[in-house]
Amino acid sequence: MDIQREPSREATQKSFAHIQQWMQEQLLYPKVRDDYEDFVKSTSKLSAKQHLQIYQRSYIARLRECMITQFPALSHALGKELFTEFVDLYLQEYPSKSYTLGDLGQYFGKFLDETRPDKDAEVKESWPDFMIELADFEYAINIIFDEKADEQHKKATVETHEEDLQLVPVFHLFQHQFPISLYYKEVVNDRNPDLPFEQESFCVLLRRDYRLGLFELHKVQYYFLAKLKETNSVSTTKQFFIEQHKFEAMELEKYWQQWKAKWLEEGFFVPARPLSGVEM
Repeated sequence: MDIQREPSREATQKSFAHIQQWMQEQLLYPKVRDDYEDFVKSTSKLSAKQHLQIYQRSYIARLRECMITQFPALSHALGKELFTEFVDLYLQEYPSKSYTLGDLGQYFGKFLDETRPDKDAEVKESWPDFMIELADFEYAINIIFDEKADEQHKKATVETHEEDLQLVPVFHLFQHQFPISLYYKEVVNDRNPDLPFEQESFCVLLRRDYRLGLFELHKVQYYFLAKLKETNSVSTTKQFFIEQHKFEAMELEKYWQQWKAKWLEEGFFVPARPLSGVEM
């Protein structure tokens, strides 16, 4: 009597790995093959190749839709057709290797930089820089939205002592050579903006109560908040600006009082510790 042994676990794993590799190649780099029947079963209505083509179209469509969701402003800037062409090329160069599609656009800005048409030119055009900055910013928004942080903090108020003011845990500053955040907000608010001219811009993206807030900043405000984030001390930050940037103490204090009132209202700060005798 012939006894058929069960395949070893190692052999099964190798076989499964082979199937995975074949399937990935077919999804990302579809081409005519003669081994469809080895991996996909035909039916009375559809051949193995036709079954696979349905899955290929669905898979690529899903990835394209995910990229549009992650990069709505860039999709608007390029136009859907051109954006889709870039996405298809990007997915061939950087295929998804994560269990979640949230990481799909991680290298999109890098890909746009690597493939910019003037990459080797001595004098470069500015519009690729805008697209790259926009791609990096939009991906950052996706990451910051899911950033892990303790948000069980009450909002700081005008009664909070200055040395107890602490920036909210999820607080990120951005500096761009184009008005990236303004353009992004125009797109997501369905205002159909034109492509902007080059103009240095500054903004902060923060999360409070699991909701994102995006605020424009002046250059001095950007550097003040960057130093405050580094030192976690209002007095140290003020002293730095007085000594290093030659601000007059009274002038800086006037600006600071205006900024503080606005930033308290917008939820930039939480109290570092409960205030004695004050209900938080």
